[in-house]
Amino acid sequence: MPKPRKYISREITKLGKYLRGLRKEQGMSIRSVAKNCNLAPSHLAKIETGDTFKTIGIETLVKLSKFYGIPVSSMLKEAGFIESHESDLPELALYLRAKYQLSYQAIRDMEMAKAIVDKKYPKI
Repeated sequence: MPKPRKYISREITKLGKYLRGLRKEQGMSIRSVAKNCNLAPSHLAKIETGDTFKTIGIETLVKLSKFYGIPVSSMLKEAGFIESHESDLPELALYLRAKYQLSYQAIRDMEMAKAIVDKKYPKI
């Protein structure tokens, strides 16, 4: 008889789908991402499918954040853990992904270009 499925929050499921999408955009396997992040491939697979514990450890989230080059706060907003207020402007990566459905690499290129502009024209 199969084990009863644990309750998985909507946010954990969304986070898993988001992480899977990032990995697939880069054409990487679960094993290669897991190796780069010092995670077990089975654990990463469970995270991506949302079939994980009630929460994901902050250490794991930080490792994935650093690997993908996306702030933890952006990942949490994408999953719905953090609510955005209408007055908040989205982070550049979130905006580019939502508005233009750009690839991971295109977003990284745009962020690098923004960093150059920010350095050339300091905020007043």
